[in-house]
Amino acid sequence: MKQVLSVLILAIAIMAFSSCKRANKELQKDAKNIAVAMCRNIETMQNLKAANPSDSAKIKSLRSKEKDAEVEMTILYQEFKAKYKDKMADKKFSDEFAVELKKAMLDCPYLSKEDRASFEKGMK
Repeated sequence: MKQVLSVLILAIAIMAFSSCKRANKELQKDAKNIAVAMCRNIETMQNLKAANPSDSAKIKSLRSKEKDAEVEMTILYQEFKAKYKDKMADKKFSDEFAVELKKAMLDCPYLSKEDRASFEKGMK
């Protein structure tokens, strides 16, 4: 009986650990998706800033990309909020998500030096 109880406890611990790990992977994936969208938006904003104001076709194209990015970010946020609605108020969850988002944002080649430093600071 003692062995059965030990095996049962071990099995429960393994399942809890693996579900936690799976949840962490899912959160990492969601943070990565949000970071990729944010990075594209940063790129578009930089391109808009650098565009020649007289190049109306380019400006119009970049404004369209900017609107698309806003829509994408809104959808991603709504999906994230729906998926994690029960955890949104949990500080531990929020902190974990913030770390994952910062990690993912460090892959963005369009970050300014200041933004990169800010994200790196949050990682230490």
